[in-house]
Amino acid sequence: MKKALFIIALVALTLASCSKMERNEKKFLKAMQSENYEDAVKGFDEFCHWLQSDKSTMTHDFKLMRDAMGLKVATSADGKLRCYSWPTGSTENTTTYANLIQWMAGEDLVAYRGPLDNLLAGRKAEISKELTMAHSIDTIIEIHDGGKTAYLIAQSYVNSNGNKRSYVSASMMDGIRLSLLPHFFDGIEFAGNNEFVNYDNVKTGDLFKWDEKTKRFYAYQTDDSLHYLPGKYTVYQLGEERFTRLEAE
Repeated sequence: MKKALFIIALVALTLASCSKMERNEKKFLKAMQSENYEDAVKGFDEFCHWLQSDKSTMTHDFKLMRDAMGLKVATSADGKLRCYSWPTGSTENTTTYANLIQWMAGEDLVAYRGPLDNLLAGRKAEISKELTMAHSIDTIIEIHDGGKTAYLIAQSYVNSNGNKRSYVSASMMDGIRLSLLPHFFDGIEFAGNNEFVNYDNVKTGDLFKWDEKTKRFYAYQTDDSLHYLPGKYTVYQLGEERFTRLEAE
């Protein structure tokens, strides 16, 4: 009987928690979509504060926001790193995104509100009321080498020419810091970043691939006419805590 009551109480607690998360998500979504600019900015600030202070958001699916405002949520396989990006404005060729990054340092939640590149480079310029040029964060690839875990974070954006660029930055947790690995890809800080005409709306999963078995990472290639080359990759071999560039495949 006691066991049954415990299970019922646990289920009730879980449902109550889910309900609270959904209510918060709905509240912030409504505020951020307000036609009143000040209300929208306040909703944006409160939403970011929620993600910076509530560990439960690390596992919430944010379906309402994903469907209604194009929120992207990328989570590492170990659940310790999460990146959010969502469009906040646009011009003829480009879209302005907001970024918020969360990670678990032991039992502590750490979060950064601002462009991912600024965080990794150690520049602490937070988004306030100004639109800041950040990129769409598409996916996180978790890799392991020598007992250490690194995270390859893929970003993409459309430049002023209307062409797409996508690249992967390598990062690692050091205490409460999430830091860039500046020479991880054979002496450079990222893989990819080729400009290409995105006629086919190429998915990030087709641009980058990680083979855990061979410890090889594949980054997309383009031709001289700025066309994406399907199935053509620059190959990097992981070893001694960095990638060495191999011949293209």
